[in-house]
Amino acid sequence: MISASLRQRIGDLLRRDPRREVSFPRPESRVVPTSIEDVLPGGIVIGREGACFVHERLYTELNEHPIQLLKKFDLIAHPELAEEGPHWVPVDSNGVPIGPDGLPLLPGLPVLREGESVYRVGTSAHRKPVRRRPRTLPEAVAELDPPERGLFRKFGYRRMLFLDIETCGLQPAPVFLVGLCHIGDRNLVLRQFFARDYSEERAVIAEVERIIGEYDFLVTYNGKTFDIPFLRSRAVHHRIGFSATSPHLDLLWMVRRRWKDVLPNCKLKTLEWRVLRRLRAGDIDGAEIPYAYHEYVKHGQLHRLIPVFHHNLLDLVAMAELLPLLFEPNAEGS
Repeated sequence: MISASLRQRIGDLLRRDPRREVSFPRPESRVVPTSIEDVLPGGIVIGREGACFVHERLYTELNEHPIQLLKKFDLIAHPELAEEGPHWVPVDSNGVPIGPDGLPLLPGLPVLREGESVYRVGTSAHRKPVRRRPRTLPEAVAELDPPERGLFRKFGYRRMLFLDIETCGLQPAPVFLVGLCHIGDRNLVLRQFFARDYSEERAVIAEVERIIGEYDFLVTYNGKTFDIPFLRSRAVHHRIGFSATSPHLDLLWMVRRRWKDVLPNCKLKTLEWRVLRRLRAGDIDGAEIPYAYHEYVKHGQLHRLIPVFHHNLLDLVAMAELLPLLFEPNAEGS
């Protein structure tokens, strides 16, 4: 005889849906902590304030061609090299130069190019004054030689240093990544100094301060307002020195003077798209950068931090490629 409890259990088994799968507890997903040295090529730098990690890349590793960029840097200090060479001037049977209209040119007078107006006094050709329409103030300013060219005339371009920092927010948040770019042997060398935890921030600041002192001048984007004051503030927090007294070229000031009435804003990403004609790919939003670093320090989630290195690298490359365009009178933004 079947008991009532056994009959109840058998009934429950018969009423169970056979399509229903038995659920087993799944293991929780867990990110294995990974060190930055295991993923990015680089090494440990030991300075006067301790150790930090440095990641180094070359401009050619980004599928770029540095020779053309280096030539543009050279033209900043020597714009006369970009001008066209002497024009070929026709001569008559006696070897006397003649103008476009076939008349002989007097010695010492400028050669008239095709399309220029002339008037004649006797048999000689003279340049006719050309009336120009009145220029607006922005047009007149655009034709002036940028005063920043003096840095390149004095120092050249071989010993300039690009700088860009990544922080955990506004002051007094820590700075954890400082990207530097300098001119190497026929290439651009990009170095990123990284604090693997909060305690290594002082080592990064001290190492950056030492490197800045080895170069003739500094190039940043909004660095006079943000980057350098931020580094000084963090140096005071750690009670270490930070004396960046080198001349400082802030590209943001030049961009505002040149394109503030043309572009919707003066953000570096906007300049990449509207001036450099390049769209960023795989970039991280600036608001997500602090969270990515905190997650790395707390849990070792390196996959969140790799895009931050990429973001900083793109900022350095954008500054280097934007610099010569700011000295070209025909460079336009749209």
